[in-house]
Amino acid sequence: MRLNSQRLVDTNLLDLLPASRPSPLLNAAIARTRAIFLRELLLVVSATNHLQAKDGARAARGVMASSGLAISSLPVGTFKLIELYRQHHYAFLTSADRARLIRDPVGVFTSDLTGELANPIGSLGLFGPDFGGYLSRYLTSLPRPYPNFIPDGPFMTMERDGKVYYLLQVKLSHATLGASDARIAVKVVAATHIAVKKVCRDCKLLATGAALFAASAQREARSEVFWFTTSSMLFIALLIVFVFRSLKPLILGVFSVLMGVLGGAAAVIISFGSIQILTLVCGTTLLGIAIDYAFLYFSEHWFGKSPVNHTLAAVLPGLTMGLVTSVFAFAFLLLAGFPALTQIAIFSIAGLLMSYLSVVMLFPSILRMRPNHPCSSVLQWPQLFLEHARERTRWRYAAPLLLLAFAVPGLWQLRSSDAVRELQNFPKSLIRSDQAIHHLLGQSSPPGFFLVRGRNIQQALRREEMLFKLTDTELPATSGIGLSRFLPSISRQTANLRIWEKLYHSPARLKRAFVRVGLPAQLVKPLVKNWKHYVRSPLEARSLLTLEPKLGQFVVRAGERLALIASLNTPVKRVSVLKRIASHVPGVSFVAPLERITGVFKKIRVRVTWLVLAGYLLISLLLILRYGRHEALRMLYPLLLSLVVTLGALGWLNQPVNIFVIVGLILVLGIGRDYSVFLREGSVDSFSTALGVTLAALATFCSFGMLTLSSIPALHAFGLTTLIGITVSYLTVPLGTAPKIRCVR
Repeated sequence: MRLNSQRLVDTNLLDLLPASRPSPLLNAAIARTRAIFLRELLLVVSATNHLQAKDGARAARGVMASSGLAISSLPVGTFKLIELYRQHHYAFLTSADRARLIRDPVGVFTSDLTGELANPIGSLGLFGPDFGGYLSRYLTSLPRPYPNFIPDGPFMTMERDGKVYYLLQVKLSHATLGASDARIAVKVVAATHIAVKKVCRDCKLLATGAALFAASAQREARSEVFWFTTSSMLFIALLIVFVFRSLKPLILGVFSVLMGVLGGAAAVIISFGSIQILTLVCGTTLLGIAIDYAFLYFSEHWFGKSPVNHTLAAVLPGLTMGLVTSVFAFAFLLLAGFPALTQIAIFSIAGLLMSYLSVVMLFPSILRMRPNHPCSSVLQWPQLFLEHARERTRWRYAAPLLLLAFAVPGLWQLRSSDAVRELQNFPKSLIRSDQAIHHLLGQSSPPGFFLVRGRNIQQALRREEMLFKLTDTELPATSGIGLSRFLPSISRQTANLRIWEKLYHSPARLKRAFVRVGLPAQLVKPLVKNWKHYVRSPLEARSLLTLEPKLGQFVVRAGERLALIASLNTPVKRVSVLKRIASHVPGVSFVAPLERITGVFKKIRVRVTWLVLAGYLLISLLLILRYGRHEALRMLYPLLLSLVVTLGALGWLNQPVNIFVIVGLILVLGIGRDYSVFLREGSVDSFSTALGVTLAALATFCSFGMLTLSSIPALHAFGLTTLIGITVSYLTVPLGTAPKIRCVR
């Protein structure tokens, strides 16, 4: 049976976001806006020569069409849509025209008709008979997604600063950030660039879209999985060869680590159906933890004093206690409510368990004889370091004080950050291209959207009209985009029809007004006939949405509940202003997705912080049960010191505290405590124990040192936190042992 690796390794980065449980209607609205955003791919072809730019645009369009992507253009049913508006055209008025007609219907209509008849085109314009130009003004006032661009055949074009720009809007087939969709987008853009350059060497192509950013992140993550895993494995292999000078420990060590990685990946896939690419990146750090058990066994087998057939018995208590406390440390991540952390926790727990079992069940049956080769003097330094650090000297007491003196000022510089943008890192070329395109479009990324709830679509339309009236008043530089701009509510259309009914109710009065301004009185008769000819009832939502399904993107439903999605064409960055405006209209709320995610991240960070404290408390209880109160408190001393020093160092380095920093602190708890357990279960003065702990620490330094080089800010913070914490834990682990009386001669 062949497995589909693309399905097993999930590269859809949106799956890493924390799950939220708002109302089903809000869920549907967020999903709708997200789908529109994820599917969109924008390309702009530009040149100084109009014909060359158009040739480049044709070439780009040809590539898109051959790739099977949907290219947005003028809707096929545009003229049918205009005809539908024309049939009901007395029901449509702009806000300005409606206000003027309400004040003086006869006078305003007479004035507008006079001006319209003076126009060479007259009242027979693009939209058919339109006496006074009211329908024309209404249709030209309808929102356009890219107001700076105008139609040019199948294209949208604009001229600025001596250059001609052609815009192509493409829709991807799926609203995901999976690897296949991202690769399709990248390949299409690359092929488009080549095709454009073939027909127009001076043309420039810009492209942007969520899929391009996702492809960049996925490519970087895959690269880091390969290089970090390769580097860690190579370092561990060299370390084994240098210390033990034998092929067996190299094969067994690599096997133990691979068992851990494969076991962790299998557990995640069984639990979730796939494994996230970033979980694999974090999983490379397991190499530095899973090898700890093998190093402890190898050191005792090669250099220990116990009989070779008692090697397992000598190290088993330390291995088991280390596994139990590590599992407890990682298990707390399962309570965080964050899919990324849940996967990392399952991966780590299963991986460590598999590595532990491979050492306990496999190593004793293969390593039956103790090798006989001289021990290098270089390997003596771990024991010398630990023995010297245990002596009752001034440095044993001064070193912690010096570390605290360094760390405490850094604590005051700590800051927290839960912003999603600070966890991302994209190529500058992509960012520049995105900014250039949105500058041409006259757009900036909106902070969110309005959700307008209603018992039915008419109530929602009325509320949306109230909302836009407020935004027009308080934010005059903006314009609302929503279904009510294309389809006024029945009550609004009825009010418009009453204006015309009042106007045509008294033809005699209208004739007198015409005569006063020099218009022929007989003109009133065809006007009244035209009024009676057209539909004098409101346009129903069903008719409009059936003819133009694209407008249905403004409507979301969840069961029997309904809401409209509305936004502003010139986004306001101050979310508080938009929330305040929304609060004045019943059933309306402003939704800022990034702000919501940031809020969820903050809640999770606070929750994980409490989990860290709970983890320290639980492991303290385990150590007390195992070793007694005095011994356990002594073993926890290095951990607490490393916690304070790590946070202080992060403050000095201006690394904000986020979820991944807190996860790093959990690892500091789990791994740093292992060193104390290994020393306590072995022998503080034992050469083999000291060597095993040191080799484990070196492997961990390498794994987390790799993560500090990650271009992904979240992983960089995770690796930096753990690297600092583990370094301090190892250097201060002798403080967790009883001081050795220094002999004075």
